[in-house]
Amino acid sequence: MAKLTIRDIAALSGLSKSTVSLVLNNSPKVDPATRRHVLAVMRRNRYVPSFAATALAKGSTRLIGMVVPGLSWHMVASINLGVAAVTEQHGFDIILYTATNDRDYGSLIDRVLTSSMSSGLLVVSHEQPLEPLVQLHQEGMPVVLVNTIDADVALPSVTADNYDGARTAMDHLMQLGHERIACVQGLMRYRCCQDRYRAYLDALREAGIQPDPELTKPGDFVPEQIRARSRELFALPADQRPTAVFAQSDVTAYGVMTAAAEAGLRVPEDVSVLGFDDIESAAQIRPPLTTIQQPFVEMGKRAAELLLSEIGTNDDDPGTDAEPVGEKPSADLPRLVMPTSLIVRASCGPVPVTRSRRGRSQTTKA
Repeated sequence: MAKLTIRDIAALSGLSKSTVSLVLNNSPKVDPATRRHVLAVMRRNRYVPSFAATALAKGSTRLIGMVVPGLSWHMVASINLGVAAVTEQHGFDIILYTATNDRDYGSLIDRVLTSSMSSGLLVVSHEQPLEPLVQLHQEGMPVVLVNTIDADVALPSVTADNYDGARTAMDHLMQLGHERIACVQGLMRYRCCQDRYRAYLDALREAGIQPDPELTKPGDFVPEQIRARSRELFALPADQRPTAVFAQSDVTAYGVMTAAAEAGLRVPEDVSVLGFDDIESAAQIRPPLTTIQQPFVEMGKRAAELLLSEIGTNDDDPGTDAEPVGEKPSADLPRLVMPTSLIVRASCGPVPVTRSRRGRSQTTKA
């Protein structure tokens, strides 16, 4: 089927081509009801004008959109720092959009389309359906996902190696002599949390340790639940209590450490705690948190490079009535997986001397 043009949208809308053009150029001459009608026709027919190609060829925009789940989200500043380091070198500026979990991408796409400003989108997403972004990318708008925690879709992406990071965490704890290791999970519907838990189980089994279901606790990244489930761990009899806890995020680790203190346990003398992320506060708490570092700044840089490369592939001026760029094969989509690093601080130590290393039978009952 041939790609739709602006003339087709005008016909489907029952409006003139000049009116549709005014909508696409965000003209104040168009009343809101007409604008909504035209945008609805565009979405219904999966039409995306190639704004990026036209604007870049004419030299009228050097802007990219960056979509984040919230400006206060603890990873945004680091990712944005990496993005800015690349975009500034290439003469681009950033337009920042927020899209929290209680919104879909419909209104965001409307803003992007009507403004004609963004040459492409960098997206950090939590739980919103990504199909609208896939459609945008397939029909000409460059889109790159960065650190999107639940994504297995046909879009270019940059993520961290969650499985390898969790294996590194478990290896570190085992090298310290720990064998009775608990795991406080994140949201298990997220792919990243599934990968971290799979690594936890694999590490135990490869060490000849049968995982004990009592030592796996849901946390869901909810502070109250993290503390409550951690208290259950620390209320176990002394010979069944974990000597170490692998937390699936740094914030989860903070909740575990709070519950340990409430139980009268010291970190790391009585229990070691290891997190995941290396957010800025991880080095500031007491004791400082041993954790797996996600390279957020570098991920932002690589994502920006991918996006600028995508933008650079669409540099022909198609004219006002040009058809959108054709669909790209998903097999050709770049998906970068960045290595993580172990950051050793003071929250992990050897197994307490009162606990035998052969307390590794994780199903032993008192």
